[in-house]
Amino acid sequence: MSMQRIAILLSLICMSASALAASPTADEQHFIATLQLGTSPHVRYLDANGRPLDYATFAQTLHERRSYSLTRDTQTDTAVLRLRPAGAHAGEPGRFAFGRGDAFPPFELPSLHGDVQRLGNFHGRYTLISFFFADCEPCNAEVPTLNAYANAHGDMNFVAITFDDAETARGFVSSRGLNWNVLYGGQSLTDTLGVGIYPTLMLIDPSGHIAGAAVGMTMSDDPAKRLADLDSWIAQWKRASSAAAP
Repeated sequence: MSMQRIAILLSLICMSASALAASPTADEQHFIATLQLGTSPHVRYLDANGRPLDYATFAQTLHERRSYSLTRDTQTDTAVLRLRPAGAHAGEPGRFAFGRGDAFPPFELPSLHGDVQRLGNFHGRYTLISFFFADCEPCNAEVPTLNAYANAHGDMNFVAITFDDAETARGFVSSRGLNWNVLYGGQSLTDTLGVGIYPTLMLIDPSGHIAGAAVGMTMSDDPAKRLADLDSWIAQWKRASSAAAP
């Protein structure tokens, strides 16, 4: 047998082994079937910070009474299962360094428009801030909902803040189609706020105070339901903010 044929056979064996290793186990197949995702679903598992997990680690964490959210990424036809933080539920505040009613900390961050923007630029209107990073799958999946909400609420400011650099942030905007104002290099601000789970949403009232915050988003297969859930959160935060105003 020639060396060329041996090399081809070895390559085929390696490819077959890789395919077998990537195939779902019977336990995972049963779990996916219970989700009723349709035929031949693509499924990804993430930890609470949006980083990839294998199924075994994901399943083990579920046994520790952790819950998860399910998101459909329609662009890649993938179901994304993301663990929620221990003791947290979608739509509830995370463990932030600042709470409702606190003044949002001042900042100066560069934008993809080429200027430097400050907190004072957004006073006078409610401002919804989304903290994200480009490799966060749930951050990618929430973009259509964020765009739809912004399109329907022209009386608000919408700002997406990332610790990524300009090139990475610009690539995210280009590939995902985010139509928000994007600020980058925001690691110091996220550290100050105590943001450690992504995506995180914060609503700032017209005077620059935090009106509400939530880790993640309530996701369903229905885009209208996702948008309605987000609209409900924001409306609730606005009512609470108005009631607390002197």
